[in-house]
Amino acid sequence: MQRALLTGATGFVGNYVLNALLADGFEVRCLVRNLERSQSLKRQGVERFVGDLSRPETLKDVVKDLDLVVHLGGLMTALTSNEFERINGQGTQHLVAACAELESPPVFILISSIAAAGTSGDQLRNEMDPVHPISHYGRSKRTGELAAAAAADRVPVTIMRPPFVFGGGDRSGFYIFRPVKRFGIHPVPGMRHRRKISLIHAEDLATSILLAAHGGTRVDATDANRSFFSQGCYFVADDATPLYSDLGDMIGTAVGRASVVKLPVPDTLARTLGGIATIMSRLRGRPGVFSLDKAREGAAGSWTCSTEKIKQELHFKTSVSLEDRLQATVDWYLEHRWF
Repeated sequence: MQRALLTGATGFVGNYVLNALLADGFEVRCLVRNLERSQSLKRQGVERFVGDLSRPETLKDVVKDLDLVVHLGGLMTALTSNEFERINGQGTQHLVAACAELESPPVFILISSIAAAGTSGDQLRNEMDPVHPISHYGRSKRTGELAAAAAADRVPVTIMRPPFVFGGGDRSGFYIFRPVKRFGIHPVPGMRHRRKISLIHAEDLATSILLAAHGGTRVDATDANRSFFSQGCYFVADDATPLYSDLGDMIGTAVGRASVVKLPVPDTLARTLGGIATIMSRLRGRPGVFSLDKAREGAAGSWTCSTEKIKQELHFKTSVSLEDRLQATVDWYLEHRWF
């Protein structure tokens, strides 16, 4: 039986990836920071190792005797840019360095983000486009990519760049669904600019990770000095790229709303609200879902990506339509009484 390490297993996406690894026959161990807070993993029969991405000395034992590492762990929100870099950037460097010290390093799958590449403009972004991250989060994910690429001469590395990930159990995405369900309102930043968005359901992302683990190309170490990856990097998304305003109608259909009011939010207002949210988060001492960093991303333009490469090389395709995935997500929220 092959052995896999999963970081970020206790998170929303981590739950889907863990189930996919177990279903694929992997013996899974998980890197956790606290045994008491990871009891659900114990009940699933996985091995837990206590460690911290910011402390490289805690990572040496957890990477031994592995065939695969899926590095999903990281920060989606943080109080400062240094916090993002410490975990998303330096944490990735520490983990891939621990793998590089092994006589037989495992395949290393880094789950990055479209934010590491930047906005798409009028054309779908592809893997050969030069990157231009515009947020602290995006820059920290790019730092992680470069750290993994720098070790690619010793460790077989593949980088996955999902866009907006959604599905049952997602607390961040829930705040897009909730106003549509409760009030029939869909706030749209910069509505006049008709911005588009790529999405991927967490289950489809988990499927793509297994495909990349078994048959994906690996990063060329020389690409660590370039602004793009010539191989070993994949955008993974649903083929549909709806206008963000139309996403509100799609969610409205899923929640049973006959009509949805699109509420334009000027970019300047979004940044102002994001700044206020950031100040409040710092006063509380914990980051919130919305921040100035997220407002910058929302005001930057379209976030869309091409799936041609992953379809051609790995024969990836989403299992059901985007509309059905949105419906399943709403059904999960209803079943678990989140609304």
